[in-house]
Amino acid sequence: MIASPIPAGPTVLIRADATASMGTGHVMRCLSVAEALRERGVTPLFAAVDLPPALAQRLNAAGFGVGLLAGPAASGADLASLAEQMRRHDARALILDGYHFTDAYRAGLAAQGVPIMAFDDGPGTRPLHARLIVNPGAAVDQAAYRAANPDAVLALGPAYAPLRAEFRRARGQALPPLDQRRRLLLTFGGTDPAGLTLPCLKRLAPALPDGVGLDVVVGGSNPNTDCIRTAGDRYPNTVVHVETPRMAELMREAGLAVSAAGGTLGELACLAVPTLLVVVADNQASSAGAVAASAKARVIDARGMDKTEAAERVTTAALALWADADARATLSRRIGEGDDGQAVDGQTVDGLGAVRIADALLALPA
Repeated sequence: MIASPIPAGPTVLIRADATASMGTGHVMRCLSVAEALRERGVTPLFAAVDLPPALAQRLNAAGFGVGLLAGPAASGADLASLAEQMRRHDARALILDGYHFTDAYRAGLAAQGVPIMAFDDGPGTRPLHARLIVNPGAAVDQAAYRAANPDAVLALGPAYAPLRAEFRRARGQALPPLDQRRRLLLTFGGTDPAGLTLPCLKRLAPALPDGVGLDVVVGGSNPNTDCIRTAGDRYPNTVVHVETPRMAELMREAGLAVSAAGGTLGELACLAVPTLLVVVADNQASSAGAVAASAKARVIDARGMDKTEAAERVTTAALALWADADARATLSRRIGEGDDGQAVDGQTVDGLGAVRIADALLALPA
């Protein structure tokens, strides 16, 4: 057990894991909701079986306790351990985020009688045994969710993209003009399971025009962090940021972002960053396809490619897009479009998704 702060108000437990293969996205989007809950006088506590030390340290540094559960993840031991924590902390609610949780595990949690909120990125066709279901994807089938979960409250679409408080603050500030943003942002998530950060860095850094910098963001759990740092040191235009607390600031300075098509998309949309999305996992394909169809970002589907081919494709597309200022301006306008920063029919990321999720969770009957 990692030391937890003494609860100052109602407690909400957050059950999510992170590994090199699954990435850190589940925990990070839960962190955004935890921030919003704390602002409402609630004490969020994380519970995990698998959690890299760097990510556990980040949660603790942010003031959130982390309880380590019996494993393996999604097993009976995990369920019993989590149920015990729910009782011990008299949990007001539980947030569940992960693809590895089985139907039996979810049903077992629901039987505890505590309201459950489930993050989901799927097609919505399976029962999730939750009272509140959140899917911030751009292509969500509400009818499918309603059919499989007839009694759940549904929070669907990009208006519910869970962004951390730093993005809410950044959204309220005027963005620098695009022609003054002379940095390219490269990020493939907290662990980069596809291993594309290093080969893309090695190709992009020496090929960028004079006066253009490269910001490379990696999580502390990335197994290639040392190699990426070493490679970045070879290029004076490149800065490698490990477990950065200033992601919103880096995005404000970016004239173009190259990103995996995961949760980072919502952050980029919030700050109207022209973006080249790279699909590296099946669960990213649907939302990325909807974004491409609406011309809000350029998309490369790297599934099935080896690292060399994918890195070459990404580098070529990124350099061509950087050279086309008009195209980048159009992408910036489209990805951030909305009326006075407000969500339009749930399809605009305005930075308030985590707040909406927290409010919906606390509105559930105990």
